[in-house]
Amino acid sequence: MKRIYQEYADHGVADSASTLSYYFVFSLFPFLFFLTTLAAYIPHVRASMDPLLARARTLLPAEAMTLVETHLHGLVARPRPRLLTLGLLAAVYSASRGVDGVRKALNCAYDVKESRPLWKTELLAFGMTVGGGLLVLVGISVLITGGDAGFWLARHLHIADAFVLVLRWIRWPLTAGVITLGAALSYYVLPDVKQEFRFITPGSVIGTLVWFLASWGFSSYVAHFGSYNVTYGSIGGVIVLMTWFYITGFILLMGGEVNALIEAWASSGKRRGARAPGESAPPPEERPSAMPVGAADTASAAGRSRGGNATAKRQTMEGTQHR
Repeated sequence: MKRIYQEYADHGVADSASTLSYYFVFSLFPFLFFLTTLAAYIPHVRASMDPLLARARTLLPAEAMTLVETHLHGLVARPRPRLLTLGLLAAVYSASRGVDGVRKALNCAYDVKESRPLWKTELLAFGMTVGGGLLVLVGISVLITGGDAGFWLARHLHIADAFVLVLRWIRWPLTAGVITLGAALSYYVLPDVKQEFRFITPGSVIGTLVWFLASWGFSSYVAHFGSYNVTYGSIGGVIVLMTWFYITGFILLMGGEVNALIEAWASSGKRRGARAPGESAPPPEERPSAMPVGAADTASAAGRSRGGNATAKRQTMEGTQHR
């Protein structure tokens, strides 16, 4: 726990989460625009918007959900199935900025500098955004189609009531599974390191559970104690949405920090700052941790930065004398 706190302080996770909350709000409405445009090409998706909103309504605070629901209903009421133009590409690009922010923060967690060319990182962010939209729409469509088929079969077997009860409860594990999958894909694809894909990782599982608890706790606080509309007026819903996105980004990044820390400790894992198992790490002064993001916040982080640079200089001098 002490080491995790050091990683949190050195890498400025709270500051990165603040940045991500802006990126996520900036990305949300272009992503909804992309989602509704894409929905015209997948069967039964128009009917899946209500179940999608019902799932989101149990997770988002009421003020934030009202903001999202109003905008989404406006988009669905005026579908644009032919808008495969620069406008849609601009919407997807805007939505991909949140994904790109996560990539930068996860690189910091693994203490590596980005080595991939710009076109590749942009294509990665673009692909993750489109893939995420497809995953959401196809998943909801399969759930609706499977639920209708299952209810038809259960009605003929005279177990309709039991089927409805099971379906009501099984949606929570399915929702948790989709969130865990999204986190696992982010931890696997976005950082500039080589690793095997694992659906179950400490960061994805713990992060999903903590995120459920945090979302429920924040929603309860907003509903019973928060007075955002009184304090912020008409933008109260936006502030609530940004705060919820901040919590989400913070938990996602801390999950990546936990994964990177555990892998650095494991005998078969990557060394700190290395991109692949068995690969030698670059000198400390060439890594992002040479000057931690949080070095300006705490004396201990600044001390670790000075210590890392001093160690690197000492190693360089010893190598020169040896030669």
